[in-house]
Amino acid sequence: MAAAIDLDDRPRDFGDRLLEERKRLGLQVHELAHLAGQTDYMQKRFENGTSVMPIDYLQALAARSKVDVLYIITGTRSH
Repeated sequence: MAAAIDLDDRPRDFGDRLLEERKRLGLQVHELAHLAGQTDYMQKRFENGTSVMPIDYLQALAARSKVDVLYIITGTRSH
């Protein structure tokens, strides 16, 4: 049985992985923010762990980019 993911455990980890994914894809802050329908300000807050990423943001990333959303959430690569 898989361990439950505690989303409140280390919010900074999610932001670190989001930043890593953005850099892996060679995107600037404004480019990823635009793909997900967010402002640069909110994109930076997600990346530095000061704002929680809403599900619709993650859904937009999954639909409009090659961001590995599973990796952001779990720390495990999907491919």
